[in-house]
Amino acid sequence: MGCGVLEDTKLAHVPGTALFSEDPNAAAYAAYENVDITTLQHATGKHKDIILVPQPSRLDMNDPLLWPTWKKHLFYLVLVYGTCLAGAVGPLVAADQTHIARLFNTTPAAFARVLSSYFVLVLGLATIFLQVGSVKLGKRPIYLATSILLCASTVWASYATNLGSFTGARVIMGIAAAPLEFLVGASINDIYHVHERSLPIAIWNLALINGINITPIITGQILNKPELGFRWAFRYFAIAAGVLCIAQFFFMPETTFFRESVVPASKTQESSTSGSDGEKGHVETRDIENAGRPVKPLRGYGSSLRVWNGVYKTKSNVFTLLMRPMLMLFTPIVFWGGLIYGLGITYLVLFAVTVSIIFSEPPYNFSPASVGLTYIGPLISAFIATLLAGPLTSACARVLSKRNKGIFEPEFKLLPVILYAIFGVMGFVGFGMVLQRGEAWIAPVMFTSIANFAIVMGSTAAVSYVIDSHRHTTDAALGSLIFHKNIWSFGLTWNIVDQLLEFGPQKVFSVTAAVLAFTCLLTIPMYIFGKRTRSFVHRHIKFSEEDETSVVGH
Repeated sequence: MGCGVLEDTKLAHVPGTALFSEDPNAAAYAAYENVDITTLQHATGKHKDIILVPQPSRLDMNDPLLWPTWKKHLFYLVLVYGTCLAGAVGPLVAADQTHIARLFNTTPAAFARVLSSYFVLVLGLATIFLQVGSVKLGKRPIYLATSILLCASTVWASYATNLGSFTGARVIMGIAAAPLEFLVGASINDIYHVHERSLPIAIWNLALINGINITPIITGQILNKPELGFRWAFRYFAIAAGVLCIAQFFFMPETTFFRESVVPASKTQESSTSGSDGEKGHVETRDIENAGRPVKPLRGYGSSLRVWNGVYKTKSNVFTLLMRPMLMLFTPIVFWGGLIYGLGITYLVLFAVTVSIIFSEPPYNFSPASVGLTYIGPLISAFIATLLAGPLTSACARVLSKRNKGIFEPEFKLLPVILYAIFGVMGFVGFGMVLQRGEAWIAPVMFTSIANFAIVMGSTAAVSYVIDSHRHTTDAALGSLIFHKNIWSFGLTWNIVDQLLEFGPQKVFSVTAAVLAFTCLLTIPMYIFGKRTRSFVHRHIKFSEEDETSVVGH
C-alpha cells in the first residue's frame, strides 16, 4: 500500500503506475523499450539531448511534427482564438437575458433554458458524432464546416424575432462550438512533441475558461446601449467567427497523419496517426525496410489549402467509433472525473445563468454593463488558479512518488481536490448567503471568485488523473469527460431560474455546495482503490489495437 493507494493483485503492471522521473526522455525510454536510443531523432538547440516523442517521419516531409516552429505556433494561435470563441458563445448575451426574454414575450426561465440548457445538450451530442467525422474525414473539414456554421448561426440569432427562431440558431451554435472544445487537444498532439505540450495545453485550458469569464465584461457594454443591444452582440461575434473561418482556411492545414514505425527489425511497433481519437495506421514498417524508399517531398502551400483529403481507412466501422466514448463514459475513473470536472464547469454555467437574473433585480438593479463587470473577479481568480494548478499537481506527484520509493501512481495527483472542496463549499455557501441577505455587490463577486478558483483547481486535478489513468485511450476518455460536462450542464440548468425564484439563492447554492462536497468525498475511495480500478478497466474493457491511443502519441 503505497501512500494510501491499495496494491493490485491481478496484474504485474497496472497501466498508469510508473517509475517517477522528471527526465523528459522517460516517455521515450518507455515507448521505445529495447530500441537503440542513439538511432532515434533528437530535438535541436538547447533541447538537443531530448529524444523526440513521437518520432517524426523519415519518409514524408509533410509530417506536421516536421513543420517549422513558426508554422506550428501560428496554427496553435488560431486554435486558441477559436477556443476563446467557443467559451464566449455560451454566455454571449447572459448579462441581459431578462430583457431579451421580454423582447421574445417569454419568461426568463424559458429563455435561460434555450440560452444554456439546449445549447450544452446539443454541444454534448455533437461531440460524439463529430469525433467520428474527424477520424474518417480529418480535422480540417470539421473545423472549417463548423466555423462557418458558427458564423451563420450567430447572424441568424441577431435577426431572430421570436423564441422559436432563436432556439434554432442556438442549436446550430451548439453543434458549431463542439470541435473547438473536444478536437483542440488532439490537434495540439498532432503538431507538438511530448516535451513541448505542457504550456500549449495550459494556455488552451485558460482560453476556454476565461473565454467564458471575459465575455460578459465585453458584451455587457454592447448590451447596455439601446442602439446596439443583443442583436449587435451576435453580429460582432459573427464578425469574429468570420475572421476565424479565414484564419483556419489559410493557416490551419490538415494535421491527421499516418507515419511509419521507427522501430527496427528486432521489434515492430505501431505508429501514431495523430488522429482525433488516437486512430492508428497498422503500417508496421521497419527501418530496415525504409532504407531504400524515397522521401516524399513537401507539398506546396496551395496544395495544403485543400479542404478534403479523402476518407481515411480505419479498421473500426462508424458504429464502433461512435460507441468508444460511450463505452468510456461508464468506466469508474471517467465517471468520477465526469463528476468533478463536469459538475465543476457546470457550476460556471450556473453562475452565468443566475448572475444576470440576480443582479438585474432589486436590490442591485444593475445595467447589463454593470452585470458584465461582475465577472472581472472570477476572470482574475481563474487566471491565478491556472498558473498554480499545474505546478501544484506536479509537486504532489513528485513528493508522494519520492515517499513511495520512486513509484508514481496517478492517484497522487488527486490531492488538489482538497482545495476544490474547501474553496468550492466556501464560495457557493457564501454566494447564496450574501445574495439572500442583499449584501453589497462586492460580497457575491468575492465569493464567485473564490468558487472559480476552486473549480479550476478541481478540474485540473480530474483531467490530469483521467489522462494518466487512461494513457492508451486518452482521446476517448477526454471525449467522454466533455460529454459528461454537457449532460450535467443540461440537467442542472434546466430549471435553475424557477428554483431560484421558488427557494431563494441561499437554499439553491447551499444544495449546490452539498453536491460539490459529496462528489469530493468520492475522491477518497477513488484514491484508495484507484489502482485496482485501473487494473479492472484494463482487464475487462478492451479496445481494438487501432482504437487505442499510443503512449508515443501522448
